Amino acid sequence: VGPVGNGFTTCFSLYSGPDFDYGLGAEPGSTLWVDNLDDSYGVMQEFKDWFEDERFLTVWHNYGFDRHIMWNEGIDVKGFGGDTMHMARLVDTNRMKSGSGGYSLSALSTDLLKTAKVNMKNIFGVPRKRKDGTDGSLIDIPPVEVLQRDPKTRVNWILYSAYDAKVTWNLREKLQNDLERKRWFDDNSMWDYYWMHMRPFGEVLTDMERRGVRVDAKEYLAGVEKQAREDRDHHTKAFKDWVVAQYPEGERGHALALNPASATQLAIFLFGGAPNPKTNELTPTERVFRVARADVPQEALDAYAEEADRLKEADPLVKQQDSSLEMEEELSQMKVLELKALCKKEGLRVSGKKDELKVRLLDHFKLQAAVALHPPAESTQEYQEIESSTDESIREELTVRGLPVRPKDSREKMLETLRHDIEVSRGLLDLQADNKVDGYSALCDALEEAAKNDEEGPLAEYLKSKTVKKVRKWVDVKVMKIGDLKPVVYTNGGAPSVTAAVLKKLAGDPFADPPKYGTAYGSLGKEGCEALASLLAIGSIDTMIATFLTPLQEFADVDSRVHCALNLNTETGRLSSRKPNLQNQPALEKDKYKIRQAFQSSPGNNLIVADYGQLELRLLASLTECKSMITAFESGGDFHSRTALDMFDYIREKVDAGEVLLEWDYSKGDPPKPLLKDLYASERRKAKTLNFSIAYGKTAYGLSEDWGVSKQEAEDMLKKWYDARPEVRKWQEETKETARNHGITRTLMGRYRDLPGAQSRQMRIAGAALRASINTPIQGGAADIAMMAMNKINSSPKLKDLGWILLLQVHDEVMLEGPEETAEEAFEVVLECMQEPWVFGLNKTDVPLLVDGSCKHKTWYEAK
Repeated sequence: VGPVGNGFTTCFSLYSGPDFDYGLGAEPGSTLWVDNLDDSYGVMQEFKDWFEDERFLTVWHNYGFDRHIMWNEGIDVKGFGGDTMHMARLVDTNRMKSGSGGYSLSALSTDLLKTAKVNMKNIFGVPRKRKDGTDGSLIDIPPVEVLQRDPKTRVNWILYSAYDAKVTWNLREKLQNDLERKRWFDDNSMWDYYWMHMRPFGEVLTDMERRGVRVDAKEYLAGVEKQAREDRDHHTKAFKDWVVAQYPEGERGHALALNPASATQLAIFLFGGAPNPKTNELTPTERVFRVARADVPQEALDAYAEEADRLKEADPLVKQQDSSLEMEEELSQMKVLELKALCKKEGLRVSGKKDELKVRLLDHFKLQAAVALHPPAESTQEYQEIESSTDESIREELTVRGLPVRPKDSREKMLETLRHDIEVSRGLLDLQADNKVDGYSALCDALEEAAKNDEEGPLAEYLKSKTVKKVRKWVDVKVMKIGDLKPVVYTNGGAPSVTAAVLKKLAGDPFADPPKYGTAYGSLGKEGCEALASLLAIGSIDTMIATFLTPLQEFADVDSRVHCALNLNTETGRLSSRKPNLQNQPALEKDKYKIRQAFQSSPGNNLIVADYGQLELRLLASLTECKSMITAFESGGDFHSRTALDMFDYIREKVDAGEVLLEWDYSKGDPPKPLLKDLYASERRKAKTLNFSIAYGKTAYGLSEDWGVSKQEAEDMLKKWYDARPEVRKWQEETKETARNHGITRTLMGRYRDLPGAQSRQMRIAGAALRASINTPIQGGAADIAMMAMNKINSSPKLKDLGWILLLQVHDEVMLEGPEETAEEAFEVVLECMQEPWVFGLNKTDVPLLVDGSCKHKTWYEAK
């Protein structure tokens, strides 16, 4: 979970520069360390007024975390003077890739201040104890409260924690100087940008994190998860029933044990025999996987057992061989101490390693089982010869047989040992002559009896914890090829790809009305396409459960609010979130379980959800001054339909002939002719993909993969697009040239992104960097606009008076919550903030910003 409502402050440190004197008798430039633990708890409340006074500026490293921990103590930190993590990202966006160590306080101080911070493990690390009590190689760090309490570590802990405050102050000085030397525009520096815009945005993020979003976890999400799991079971059964039908008779266990989440198994199952284009090796048509028994479905284990029983009935030798394997695994599960105790009970030598003890016991119990099941006929003559021998002869015979004998053993004890060994030997001969014997059951009985007799020893503990298991730890699962499918996409290693996109192409949409079968239809038929669609559904549902349904329930607090961590840690400036990731909501049309329905306002409140329309494409039009794009957006039409019109000649013919309408104003009623977006939906989707791909710098090869067409066809479509919009190509080439010459690109507001790879001689590295150079101004520009709009919304006096608060930002969309009675008035303020985010450093774009939204609903789903 995140820090909101979790955790407490054990101590804090203040450093105010080399000339500041706290008046406590120390020299100027000292650090003030404050204890807030145990008897000192509550001391930090003496600093509450100071922390909450906006006149006193404080600088932090990771302000979001620290502000929430202070809030948990009842202190609402104000006077935010900066976050050195955000400042460092503004100075250099490439630290994670350049080998500089990232943005941690330790990495930044080492690289920028040349004062390496000693790792906590080196100062406070304690070796983790092994089972035998000796020190292991793993190092643990005790909890900070332990370090603070323990007299042995307290002084070092005070010095260590106080050092952070001084390093943060020095780091702020260094980063401010670096930003002041970096030009923003005209006579303004990037420090001006940080202070005016990014610093207040850091406070906006912590405000949103603290407020959280209300989620109906107990009823709605729990019910949805139950339904999702039932759907998964249905699709799993449908897929496995089909797999069983493809496998030969007698292989039901293997069919049910096929793991649909294993790409390797699926590649063999679907594309066995296909050549690897890189190695020329053939994908196996059959392979056995050793799988942990715990990972094999119970229905598969039951099927294996049924088949084994059938084989045992048909061939007793199979039964004996199987029992021997199970007997060996049973002994393998025992610990050395347990094996030695059992050897002692059975009168066997107890020295040796685990494998030696296991073999010794295995042979011993096999012989015992043989004697128990096939008692040997007594040989009176042999016994008479033994009993008439001298003590020395008997002792020599025992030694030759490898039996235990001690100098003080009596004649009677030595005779008893020798008689027993003769009986066991004769039993072994009988066992070898009759392969129908199941010695394993007798072994288990003997093993259990030995454990029971050991009333308080390790064998008794073993019996209580495990009983005598007659199962193997591993299962050999055989996967075999079915059908005659040919792969069209391969992994980087050359193996057939079985991604969701591949499975979708194979399956088609067989459950549609009418059904649309995929490429697998010719080889696997209708049932095969339906089974692959079920397989695809299993993966989709698993993602829904793991990514959305379960985390949202786990992270909801006692007030049913989810507080995610919002981070400015992307190279373009876009926000990311974690614990949980609310930025990654499923697309509305793919949200089968209506997860957004769980996001609700509190009683008496509404939600405002407002979203920029085609923001990145509008920015592309403005940045490139593309006349045709600007005209299209100013007309208010459907830009993707207009792109499809330019891409496909047959669509233009239909539109020119008046048989299809490009757009329609619904205020005039229903359209008299079909709309392009409805009649040519597939072509419009391609146009939409192309539009965004241009902004992201995607190549013809990437587009051919997305569309499933040849590279030449993709190149032809790209050429048509650029021919109609030459200004875009010109701007892209100029932007790439800047990246090549200077190793940078800039966003709409002038933020820098470092791209050293643009100057690389390696085509792959340079290509990726140059694509980033034309993508960053667009994505980063969208982030700039969203950031300025959020600053305006969060600081709006009008919205505060109306009772509305900013909760969440997802890409180009914001969510607010407030009283139902003021919703419409607040909505107008939000629209104005988003449509007019212009501030110092952000000039108005050539294309108006389009914002759509709602203020009349209680849930996120309804508001969309």
